[in-house]
Amino acid sequence: MKINGNSSKIKFWRVPHLDNLDLLHVWDATYDYPRHVHEEYAIGIILAGAETHICRGTSFKAFSGDLMLTNPEEAHSNKSVGTEYRILAIRPETLSRIAGDVIGRIHETPHFANPIVKDSSMFRLLLNLHLKLEQNASPLELESEFISTIGLLLARQNKNKSIFQPVGKERGYIKLAQDYLKSHAAENVSLAELAAITSLSPFHLLRVFRNQVGVPPHEYQTQIRIIHARRLIRSGHSISEAALETGFFDQSHLSRNFKRIVGITPGQYISQSNIVQDRTA
Repeated sequence: MKINGNSSKIKFWRVPHLDNLDLLHVWDATYDYPRHVHEEYAIGIILAGAETHICRGTSFKAFSGDLMLTNPEEAHSNKSVGTEYRILAIRPETLSRIAGDVIGRIHETPHFANPIVKDSSMFRLLLNLHLKLEQNASPLELESEFISTIGLLLARQNKNKSIFQPVGKERGYIKLAQDYLKSHAAENVSLAELAAITSLSPFHLLRVFRNQVGVPPHEYQTQIRIIHARRLIRSGHSISEAALETGFFDQSHLSRNFKRIVGITPGQYISQSNIVQDRTA
């Protein structure tokens, strides 16, 4: 499938018994992704080409053999130039559970400090894991490989710098706003509502939210809506139903934002959903 005007192709699938682990394989990719956030941890395995990853006010370059680690809700943009890569999208609760087993701290959220990692042995292990998750291996084998490989990644990243992110007072306020936007994603939330629940002034809220999340509240809400729309489309809802359920004005409004953020149209996303592999059997 094309994800832009060039010959870029994308395949994705899911392993339900691994907490609905999502996997992606993209090749011949030349595409500019706008600033966006994910709800999952994204572990990227760069196989060919060059990938520019912009986050935290800095531009990072990834090449063949590099790993690209993105935290949930960490705003970033990407530029692919002839790139081939594979991605594991891991739910935060899944990674936290593995981190607790490996490092022994279960009350904090894991946080990757380095967006680009050069570790040839870890690269090979993650690539082998991704390839195995594309095969019809037994659930026990896949679960064992997944937990051991991701556990090793967390242990290696914890060697030089803690993978746990400190939580400050303002971060707690912004999390209140994020949680409110998630639970009211389809509604027209006002800035006054967010200011009231965080006890911050509207101006201060906007400044701190953008500094910590990387996008303003309205864009964050749009991206939460896209996340929900993807789930609905995957479960069999039509594009128009997904638009209505997630608070978009109409189907075209959803489609424009879907293409902008995901890189493919909802129709293309539906066609690729037909190749999702259920390995529970």
